[in-house]
Amino acid sequence: MKINHLDHQYIDLYNKILVFSFVSLWLSIKLPEQLENTIAYALIMTVGVVHGANDLKVYFNTKKTSLTRIILFITFYMVIVGMGFAAFFIIPDVILSLFIVASGYHFGQEHFEKFEVPRSPGQRLLELFYGLTIIVTILYVNAQESLPILDDLLSTSLTSTFLFNILIICAAATIILGVVYLRTLSWSAIAMELLYLFVLYIIFMSSTLVWSFAIYFVLWHSVPSINHQIRHLYGGVNGLFIWKYIKSSFLYWMASLIFLGGLYYFLWDDEKLFLTILVAFLGGITFPHMIVMNKLHKT
Repeated sequence: MKINHLDHQYIDLYNKILVFSFVSLWLSIKLPEQLENTIAYALIMTVGVVHGANDLKVYFNTKKTSLTRIILFITFYMVIVGMGFAAFFIIPDVILSLFIVASGYHFGQEHFEKFEVPRSPGQRLLELFYGLTIIVTILYVNAQESLPILDDLLSTSLTSTFLFNILIICAAATIILGVVYLRTLSWSAIAMELLYLFVLYIIFMSSTLVWSFAIYFVLWHSVPSINHQIRHLYGGVNGLFIWKYIKSSFLYWMASLIFLGGLYYFLWDDEKLFLTILVAFLGGITFPHMIVMNKLHKT
């Protein structure tokens, strides 16, 4: 059976994302690199961070939750964030690899949530390789910027050839698994997915590393994730529910914003170090956030 329908809200959402993607492409051509990166950091520290700021409420999503469970959850969450952040500077090769794999799966899982595709081990592999293809594409087409940052994090040096080979493997796996597990999608849905990938590739090719990551992370991942979370929490998406979502995430968001804003202020003249610490921070919050969102995707 072909899957020919998507919720109209999803269609409207992705149409808007596509429009903003073209705007971001225009901005990447018009704006000076420093201003472009500053805007990118602002987007990551606002919309990007907010999308993980409601994990406590998303995880429980019940009217009555004991104080003990809340304290245990917050403690566990903060311990995982701290351990993940610290591990980037202790065993960087292992943690960065885990971070990329976890992020790839998380990106792919969120992206394909909009389709009524049965979940299976093969489908999960498709989600993993799809997300990895996006990440490695960003790193490869911006290799001059990404490799020095990776070298700062890793004990071994990578090359653009290595990234290219990984990209080919991930893209090939995505195509093969997509043919098998997305065969129920309508041709129009497949055409739109290919259009999305083409637009993203053009943006990645035309932008800096930071701008490329920000556009995907914010527009193509965080915004759909926020939409999904609001639906889960309130049963739909409208102005009132969006405002409730923002209010309930305000304290976590402010704490993260103060930390990252202060970091940027003190390291603004050493962008490579700032990016290294930013990657470590995002890695630290990704691991527990992925656990919460995996529970959400099972509901």
